[in-house]
Amino acid sequence: MNEETWGNSRWEFTKSKSNWHFDPTVESIDYTPVCTFSGDWDQAVADCLPQALVSSWSNRNQLDSNDPIYTATQEENDLINAGANPDMQIFNRMDAKDIPVFQAIADYLGMEESTIKFHNQTTGQLLNWHIDNFAGRKERGNTFKEIEADKNPDLMRRFAIMLDDWKHGQVFQLGNSNWHQWKRGECITWEWRDIPHATCNMGWDNRPMLQVTGWVTDKTKKVMSGDFKNIINV
Repeated sequence: MNEETWGNSRWEFTKSKSNWHFDPTVESIDYTPVCTFSGDWDQAVADCLPQALVSSWSNRNQLDSNDPIYTATQEENDLINAGANPDMQIFNRMDAKDIPVFQAIADYLGMEESTIKFHNQTTGQLLNWHIDNFAGRKERGNTFKEIEADKNPDLMRRFAIMLDDWKHGQVFQLGNSNWHQWKRGECITWEWRDIPHATCNMGWDNRPMLQVTGWVTDKTKKVMSGDFKNIINV
């Protein structure tokens, strides 16, 4: 079994695997619009808000296990070295696979073994600049095990779907792009192994979002050729 070698820093390891340029002077759009979902999920959001658990870097994947996540030390090292509190709140989150309207969204995206997570970011919560590695996927078994998607990132995909219109103070930065003024239901994806990103909420309103991650199928590849003008009723 091959394992990833993270050393003392999640950031430095994931950055070393990225093909992105890391040049802040380059003007670029570093995410891909997919579609806009249309449906009635207000009650689903209202039900999720009080159930979503406050997450930090160290506890965010204890939704699925009581064991500490294997990456906690390296992630906390990055925060401590930057002068940040490793227990800082990053978002509120819950498993949303049993909510029919959210499952319908995942079904459209067509991935296999999808995880469906409801995220809410409240005033003052901040998810630091990072590159994904899907640390909580069951395939890793809470270890540094290398999975097939590490060798071929195109095998796996993550989508973000905003569940409400953009409000002032809400930030979602991907690479050199700042995705803002999004509309309810807009869905994006990005090259997860390459593009660093971060979110924060400096405003006064909730920022509910759905995150869907899974193994890519031919249907998923077709979906990714769309844009925000492609309206999908769920």
